[in-house]
Amino acid sequence: MPFGPRLDRPTAVGDEGRPRETSLGLVAATVVALALATGFVVGEPTFLTSLGLVAGLATAGVALLDRDTLGERVVGHLLFLPGATLLGLLVALTPGNAYLVGGYALALLGTAAAWADVADDEALEGALSQGILSYVFGLCWLFGAAIAAAAGFLGWRLVAGTVAAADPTVAAIGFLFVVGAVLGAVRLSLGRLPVVQLTARTRRDAVRERLERGKRALSLAAAAAAGVGLVSLVFTATDSPALALVPGATPVVGALTSVFVVGPLLAVGGLALLSAGVAAAARQVTQRYDEHKTKTVAAGAAGGGYLVVVLFGVVPQAAGLFVFSPFLFLAGVLLAPLGVLVGVGLALVAVRIDLFPERAGGPALAAAGLVLAAVGADSMGLPAPLVFATVAGALVVWDAGSFGLGLTAELGHRPDTRRLELYHGVFAVGIGAVAVLGATALYAVRTTTGGGHTLAMTAAVVGTLLLGALLRG
Repeated sequence: MPFGPRLDRPTAVGDEGRPRETSLGLVAATVVALALATGFVVGEPTFLTSLGLVAGLATAGVALLDRDTLGERVVGHLLFLPGATLLGLLVALTPGNAYLVGGYALALLGTAAAWADVADDEALEGALSQGILSYVFGLCWLFGAAIAAAAGFLGWRLVAGTVAAADPTVAAIGFLFVVGAVLGAVRLSLGRLPVVQLTARTRRDAVRERLERGKRALSLAAAAAAGVGLVSLVFTATDSPALALVPGATPVVGALTSVFVVGPLLAVGGLALLSAGVAAAARQVTQRYDEHKTKTVAAGAAGGGYLVVVLFGVVPQAAGLFVFSPFLFLAGVLLAPLGVLVGVGLALVAVRIDLFPERAGGPALAAAGLVLAAVGADSMGLPAPLVFATVAGALVVWDAGSFGLGLTAELGHRPDTRRLELYHGVFAVGIGAVAVLGATALYAVRTTTGGGHTLAMTAAVVGTLLLGALLRG
């Protein structure tokens, strides 16, 4: 075992586009401290920091969308779009100043994006394309579930009418439709079940041939039952007693349409559909895909997950809103994710036209969020030192993040740079603290002698911090 200090102990946490660990820690500590301080001032100590959990889930989802396995991509979908949508809804529905809440949401989102390294061109493009794909699949699942629910309701009404029908003609027609539906379900399941694959190789040809004959027979029988039932509907439009004229037909039809016959038939059809669905899902899970097909399958599975979340998570919580304002409820469920996708698209455009730094996207977003929060704090009339500290924190976040990014780009991951990063961070925080104290004193003098405005003092803080950064070199 070698003696002496290690020279290859890494302190970076990701790829070349991510700042160093210590610098990111300073960025996170600055954002959280300011959020806690603002929360205490407004009377909600932990509300702003609680947004960080949702922001972290959304950014973790974006990171998982870049993984190779199907399961990780599905989890990424289920975290990204719902998490970002929930974050946007929390900002939009929170009473108070939208600039303050939205600014801190952006700051926390930028901090999480810096840790996960998901604020560059490639990550944003992947999140946008896969988010659109999963959203489209979610709509398909929603419409499919609505159609299935409508078909199930009509089927239930048909079965109930068949069992309770007093006219033997109507009961016989309903029984034909039930038989046709059950035969069709069994035919569908035979096409999905791995019957041939589970047979010994020496008998597969014979089993395959019998299976094809069985499929054709089931298809013909289902079509015949449904066709006879449709043709027989003409008897319901006339006053003809039809089957009532046939001796012994009424008790036979009554026996066939009893619960003891229709119930097992429906159970067979339901088990056939369930087995077909399980077999199809197992085949998709165990199959190997290329990258493109993996993305498509993951988006499709996530679309079904969105439907489950909406039906069992959103609808019970917002049942009252749905009763009183269905349009508002549907807008929140269907249109809010579109707002997230539009926001990601705008961020991608900003990166590609160099309006937003690609490699330092996370720290830049966090700094911009703090500036926006400072504007909101000023408009709410919060204490001037807090407004100054928020602006100073924005510059500290940007400076520390960009410094850590430069170290990663120049030195890589192996050198231990914690002491250098801490020195730089303490120096930046010190400059910010001195500037905040000076601006607060100046503000106190101006308000004592003749009044002043916090926004003007904010501009003075920005100028002071920029001057300090230039003097530091």
